Amino acid sequence: MRKIIAVIAAVPFFALVAAATDVPRMETFLGYNFVRFNPDSAFVPSFNANGGSGQFVYNVNKWIGGVFDAGAVNKGTLNGFNFDTTVVNFVAGPRVTFHNHSRFTPFGHVMFGGAYSTTSIQIPLLPIVGAIVPPGLPLIPGVPVTARLNASHTGFAMLAGGGLDIKLSKHIAFRPIGADYYLTRLPNLFIPGETNNRNNFRYSAGVNFLFGAQ
Repeated sequence: MRKIIAVIAAVPFFALVAAATDVPRMETFLGYNFVRFNPDSAFVPSFNANGGSGQFVYNVNKWIGGVFDAGAVNKGTLNGFNFDTTVVNFVAGPRVTFHNHSRFTPFGHVMFGGAYSTTSIQIPLLPIVGAIVPPGLPLIPGVPVTARLNASHTGFAMLAGGGLDIKLSKHIAFRPIGADYYLTRLPNLFIPGETNNRNNFRYSAGVNFLFGAQ
């Protein structure tokens, strides 16, 4: 009788362990990004940017998977000036996940791809003495006319790091931390023909959706 009671009592425990070790075939992450950019330039200081990202993961087996990451962050002012800067990343690569008998799932990855950066600033056109007004431009007395100058470029990007997922249910996990070394190699806006490596840091957090347990 005691053995039967022990077996019955152990069933929920084994069921919990089995549920915790289910390996999803696919994962989709949506979350917040914080990036510390270090331009390594005498003209542009280091700055923080905020935004979001999404990931898609296909797990080949319990340990190895492939991940695609796309995200964007924005900074509205730079060193007191109204430079509106947006940086977009699109990278992919292998991921190693350490599935175990708990709800805590650490992982590491390295991803390669590209980055697109755009910066713009609004400048006044009128009132300026001798300014040429384009035909058909409506003018309102006392209201200044402005224009926005824009510069953009595309280059190489790499993300290397990892994070931790906490499984809340069979299909949902919470990611309190993701930390990556974020390398961008983009043309120099101020020196034509020169390319700069920028050693940046990215933090991310959000929700991971799990599909198709193996």
